[in-house]
Amino acid sequence: MSEILKAPDAVKPTTTLDVEGLNCPLPLLLAKKNLARLSTGDILQLNGIRTSFSLDFKEWCERNGHFFLGEKDLHGLKNFFVKKGQQFPLWTQPIEIKQ
Repeated sequence: MSEILKAPDAVKPTTTLDVEGLNCPLPLLLAKKNLARLSTGDILQLNGIRTSFSLDFKEWCERNGHFFLGEKDLHGLKNFFVKKGQQFPLWTQPIEIKQ
């Protein structure tokens, strides 16, 4: 099982999204929509995450060029923090081949 990454106390979200009670894939789709509106480096806080969603979300962040900053457990619910990365996922960037 992967280790839980705790969000730093000093992390300040640019915007907050409440996804409590929503089933997959809605939290992910809403996160994607909200991140599209933010600038690179902005931080989105997702409130009310279910435990089963955490591994999927961390992987999604990595695949889409965003940075998962960690989670905080508040009042029995998990809150995730993600920093918006590049405009395009890393895997869509051209690869330079040196000859």
